[in-house]
Amino acid sequence: MSTNPMSNSTIVAAVVRDVHNDWKDLAVTAVLYQIIAFVLLTPLAGLLFRVFLAASGRQVLTDADIAVFFLSPLGLTALVILGAVWLAIAVWEQAALMTVVAGEQRHCVRGVLWFVARRSAAVLNLTARVIVKVLAIAVPFLAAGGLIFFALLTDHDINFYLSEKPPRFLVAAGLIGSILAAMAVLLAQRLLGWAFSLPILLFEGTPPAQCLAVSRARTNGNKLTLAKWLIGWMIAATAVSSAATLVVAWLGGVLIPDTGESLARLSIAVGAVVVVWGALNLVITLLSACGLAVIGFHLYRAASAETAAIHVDLPAADPSGESALFRLSRGKILAACVIALLLAGVAGASALETVKFEDHTQVTAHRGASADSPENTMASVREAVAQGADWVEIDVQESSDGVVMVVHDSDLKKLAGVGSKIWEQTADELRAVDIGSKFDPRFAGERVPTLAEVLEFCKGKIRVNIELKYYGHDQQLEQRVVDLVEAAGMQDDVVIMSLKLEGVEKLKAIRPDWKAGLLVAVAVGDLTKLDVDFLAVNLKLATRALIRRAHDRGMEVYVWTVNDPVSMSTMLGRGADNLITDKPAKLRSVLAQREKLTAVQRLLLDLADRFGISHGENPGTERP
Repeated sequence: MSTNPMSNSTIVAAVVRDVHNDWKDLAVTAVLYQIIAFVLLTPLAGLLFRVFLAASGRQVLTDADIAVFFLSPLGLTALVILGAVWLAIAVWEQAALMTVVAGEQRHCVRGVLWFVARRSAAVLNLTARVIVKVLAIAVPFLAAGGLIFFALLTDHDINFYLSEKPPRFLVAAGLIGSILAAMAVLLAQRLLGWAFSLPILLFEGTPPAQCLAVSRARTNGNKLTLAKWLIGWMIAATAVSSAATLVVAWLGGVLIPDTGESLARLSIAVGAVVVVWGALNLVITLLSACGLAVIGFHLYRAASAETAAIHVDLPAADPSGESALFRLSRGKILAACVIALLLAGVAGASALETVKFEDHTQVTAHRGASADSPENTMASVREAVAQGADWVEIDVQESSDGVVMVVHDSDLKKLAGVGSKIWEQTADELRAVDIGSKFDPRFAGERVPTLAEVLEFCKGKIRVNIELKYYGHDQQLEQRVVDLVEAAGMQDDVVIMSLKLEGVEKLKAIRPDWKAGLLVAVAVGDLTKLDVDFLAVNLKLATRALIRRAHDRGMEVYVWTVNDPVSMSTMLGRGADNLITDKPAKLRSVLAQREKLTAVQRLLLDLADRFGISHGENPGTERP
């Protein structure tokens, strides 16, 4: 580094030397920390989060509620405290690993953990200061971006700007992008400047209030070097992780197809892949954490050699005891093999229990078959029936004269270039607008349908998923929808959902026996604790764990909007109950392909999803 005679090559040599000399202590410390974090620290952080949620009167935060909560005094307090705790969990590990390499002799691992534990309050104090300073930097930039958004992109529905990308949208995107880029650069500079604050706190006894300032002074002129080392570490960690993924993919492709029809062999083969994956993940996690700590410490020591004395007062390790721990013998090797075989069998049996060898997922046409016809029109509803969908999803809101209309956006700007708000126009005025020609001239004359029209057509042909749209101008939307559904005799063929939990609760208060669910794009907390019949979640939220928890609690999971065959096959494999898609015919095709898969092929697809391995052109995932 520029302020220290130690060159990069010397630092590399020091890192290699310490990893070679201290790898046993580093490994034991990292493993013990992972256990402590899993058993104690992470649950405590989760409990603290639930306390804050309970104080807000909610169990879960979704979509707009997240922003409202975190902009409140309680939410900002929670953000600082929870952010400090969760950041401190990672920082504590780095503190322990840095302590291992800080002295000139091998240290007792218990002494290392106790050394860090005594400084826990100071570490938490330091991380809270980092969170506060990050927020202080970010908030003005985010506020400026928000002001630009509201000034330029709120005249019409956001979907118009996203689909049409008019000049105003491009200007706003450029301005907001520039602001966020400037914020990112400033935050990166600040975070690099604080890079040495943790070892300064640990090894120099500097109070938390002074650590950030001391670190900034110590890193002055060296931030580029720090950035290079950090980027190099990230590239190396990513490369190792990618290599591990390829190894697991190769192992699964070799072992599983050769098991034949033997369930026992199949279980052991699958278990072997799972165990190898778990072991590789653990090793990569440990290597990544240890590498970052050792590199960070030596960069700190290089910058601090002339300005600070590093002091770590710890008891030395007992060489005889620790060497015995790591010494291999035939008995230990045999025991390890037996344990690995048992783990493989248990892991394999567990994995096989969750594999979906049959698909029971239903198909919902999103706003009708909206990839092939204008959304929320009678044409799109007819096309949904023609493409074999089980359900058609439509959006409803009220006109100014109280008619329930089938339309998604707050206006018709995207569909027809008409910017007047839906609630400002009568049903006749809305129906006077041609919303089909812009999509394709052959749909000229398509109009905004009423809910009554859609229900009349769908009866006996397809079931209907009605999304209640709220833009702050609804009058009696829930009751009017109930009346129309019952008038059409469709109550047994309808489900209701909304982004607004209060709307779902109103509907359930009117008709408790109707199936109603919450539509969710982003969430904080456990969604399965909500009192709804089903969750309609964004594709990114539809994890295997969420679907399993929902099913355990008797809830169904719908996933939106699933349009590519790979995502379709992945969600089918995870056991989603309903896929909402713009392309119901494509989803039917994927389902037909998956029916032809052998058990082994399904198992390979399932494992590919579990381990994050792309299954490319495998059966059931053809590209459009």
